[in-house]
Amino acid sequence: MTVTRPARSDPRRSSQVGIATTLLFLAALGVAYADEQSRPRSVLLLFSLRSTAASVGPLESAFRETLEKSFEGPVDFHVEYLDLPDASNVPYGQRLTDLLREKYAGRPIDVVVAARMETLRYLLQNREALFPGVPVVFTDISRQDFGKGPLPADTTGAFLSMEGQKTVDVALDLHPEAQRIVFVGGASPSDRGAEAFARRLVEKHAPGFEVVSLVGLPLDVQLDRLANLPEKSVVLFLSYRADAKGRSMIARDVLRRLARVSRGPIYGASETFLGLGIAGGDLIRYGPIGEKAGELAARILRGEAASTIPPVEQSSSRLMFDWRELKRWKIDEGKLPPGSAVLYREKTLWTEYKWHLLGLLALILVQWAVIGALVRARRRRRQAEADLRAAEERYRTVADFTQDWEYWKRPDGEFAYVSPSCLRTTGYAAEEFYRRPALPNELVVEEDRESWETHRLEARAGRAPQGLEFRIRTKNGQIRWIEHLCTKVTGGQGEFLGVRGSNRDVSRRKQSEAELRRALSEIGQLRERLEADNTYLREQLQPEQGFEGIVGSSDAMRYVLSKAQQVAPTSSTVLLLGETGVGKDLVARAIHGLSPRRERPLVKLNCAALPPSLVESELFGHEKGAFTGAVALRRGRFEIADGSTLFLDEIGELPMDLQAKLLHVIQDGEFERVGGTTTLKTDVRLIAATNRHLDEDVKNGRFRADLWYRLNVFPITVPPLRQRREDIPQLVAFFVEKHSRKTGKAPVEVSQGLMKELQSQNWPGNVRELESVVERAVISSPGPSLRLSRDSQPERTEAAPEAAGSDGARTLTRLERDHIVSTLEQSFWRLEGEGGAAERLGINPSTLRSRMRKHGIRRPGSRPFAETLGRQR
Repeated sequence: MTVTRPARSDPRRSSQVGIATTLLFLAALGVAYADEQSRPRSVLLLFSLRSTAASVGPLESAFRETLEKSFEGPVDFHVEYLDLPDASNVPYGQRLTDLLREKYAGRPIDVVVAARMETLRYLLQNREALFPGVPVVFTDISRQDFGKGPLPADTTGAFLSMEGQKTVDVALDLHPEAQRIVFVGGASPSDRGAEAFARRLVEKHAPGFEVVSLVGLPLDVQLDRLANLPEKSVVLFLSYRADAKGRSMIARDVLRRLARVSRGPIYGASETFLGLGIAGGDLIRYGPIGEKAGELAARILRGEAASTIPPVEQSSSRLMFDWRELKRWKIDEGKLPPGSAVLYREKTLWTEYKWHLLGLLALILVQWAVIGALVRARRRRRQAEADLRAAEERYRTVADFTQDWEYWKRPDGEFAYVSPSCLRTTGYAAEEFYRRPALPNELVVEEDRESWETHRLEARAGRAPQGLEFRIRTKNGQIRWIEHLCTKVTGGQGEFLGVRGSNRDVSRRKQSEAELRRALSEIGQLRERLEADNTYLREQLQPEQGFEGIVGSSDAMRYVLSKAQQVAPTSSTVLLLGETGVGKDLVARAIHGLSPRRERPLVKLNCAALPPSLVESELFGHEKGAFTGAVALRRGRFEIADGSTLFLDEIGELPMDLQAKLLHVIQDGEFERVGGTTTLKTDVRLIAATNRHLDEDVKNGRFRADLWYRLNVFPITVPPLRQRREDIPQLVAFFVEKHSRKTGKAPVEVSQGLMKELQSQNWPGNVRELESVVERAVISSPGPSLRLSRDSQPERTEAAPEAAGSDGARTLTRLERDHIVSTLEQSFWRLEGEGGAAERLGINPSTLRSRMRKHGIRRPGSRPFAETLGRQR
């Protein structure tokens, strides 16, 4: 027995094979992407009728031609004639779906166009099985057939308006003696629907008028009834899709048979019936219907979403009549409605050859006139040639000394004259222009050659003097701007003698204009920037109703200010940490005021004050139409703060998806507006502030670590008020004076006892809470001394008195209350959700609220629970 051992693998060879496999895979992806980008767009047109139906041909042709004109690019057309029955036929529909899915498997379709309501209904029912995600355009559907419901997703189209249908009105107006109107049509549901629509039109025109309906009867019966119609009858041919036995019929063939036997004039509703036996009517034209569908499909192929294209109402009927039928039924053309078109007129000798006869007569008369004119013209031509030679001498005498490049070109394209100044303008001597008449065309640069050729042909056509500015490339390769003026040259008798041209070198003027445009562009950019700053100042930088400066001389505040002075002259990112209400915004304003960027305004944004959907627009701006409500371009904070300082308060509330974009702007100084594609650059000094523990948020996955490292360049912690109690007297004095002036009261005095009481508080709301307490006290104090009423008492954080009981019970209650308060402070008084106090305590949020009511715990600055419950009751 032989045992085959596996060969030992070579690591280097395995690595080479892996690299080769990767390269082949990437190449295959590239080829697939290139094929997808280069393939022609594909459109599928679905008809519910057979290809022999009268409306199919005009609609399909108009759709194809319009799409080819509107969409500049190759398009693959696919057309399917589904022959859908009016009634539901599950086996036929399932078989049809299977055939279409098999036929178009692997063929990408970009747009599906559905003609008629039964086609759209079938397509929407089987859309996911056949063409999932492909936009749909419908056509040849009335609003009544569609109903009042909303459009399906990725669907648009043109509704066929039938409100102003005039066929019944026209027929009864042309036959005022008529006593009845006879309806003729097939037995299918759509034929029945056409009959109901026609009845409504009769009721609208002549209520109570006699209506005889042959719709749905066998064809032989209808032929017999029409052959024996009583006098004063008018026939209306509706539609004929199926006979009484359910067999499909060709309406054109049926109409011909009916017209041959009918004893009354027949009117119709479709342009395709004209010439087959109907007298006329307000006829639907399927060409405009196909054109509108082609325009909508082209818009989708160019990149528009079908959901953004609203459906349109389309009226495509026209009053049209058959001349032969008018003569047959003795209908006076003068009684036709204004704007009516009469077709199929019979030609007579005069109508057929009228212009030939008139032309022959005119030719005989002209021949006699020409013979005499030739003799006179010969004498005038000789005199004109003499005058031309004299004029040429005068022109040459003046043009040889002009600074402009002048020339005269004969009708045969040769130069009759070129001024010597051409050498200074083009670098070519006049002799070279005589040898090479096409030289002026060759001098024009490629980008301006098309406009030059158009201008040259217009000048030869004899129009008024034409001006044009274009560029030429001189003999030494220099580009110069030429101001050109030319006019047609004619002789004394008006004969064409060529074109005279004058060319002036305006390169210096064009250079000055370009410099002026650049200057104006720079001015415009500066103006837009100033307008943006002005808008931001009006909208965002209103005078704040708070501190006018940082008050306090404690060691803690002096340390904070020294740190601010250190970092202010730099462009480093600053992170302000501290509890809510400690004045982080004032420290940010102080850093900006000490920085080299203080000439421009400080731009602020509170990340927690806006919903997450608007924060991105406020930070980066948005383009016009980027989303619903974006009616104009808006510049974001980063764009407004270019060259200044941007203060982002509550940075910890920034959504995760925006943290990556913010990191990109901080690192690279680049961003894009919402809905934009242009990358903008900005020079912004960033100051961020938060009252959260971002390091814990990073550990818990609520804040990006890379953004945290990028923000934590120069952290400054603003101390809470309880850590700088020596600043409380200065703050109280500042607030007393501020709010006394605001309320119009005389400043009140603060006693030492009251001041000690204020200094003994913990102030969980910090400076903001202190100011609120002082403001309430100033308002409520009746005398010259500041008094704290019950409403103006500071919120105490010590435990509430417990119910009577044992010492051990009060101790356990106190421990529970202190633990709940400590957890609430650590979670910044957030009760539920990720990182909330309920999650940290491991209890239900409703249980936590119950315990807080039991212990009288409430957030600093909020109403007591008892008062809140009292208001609710």
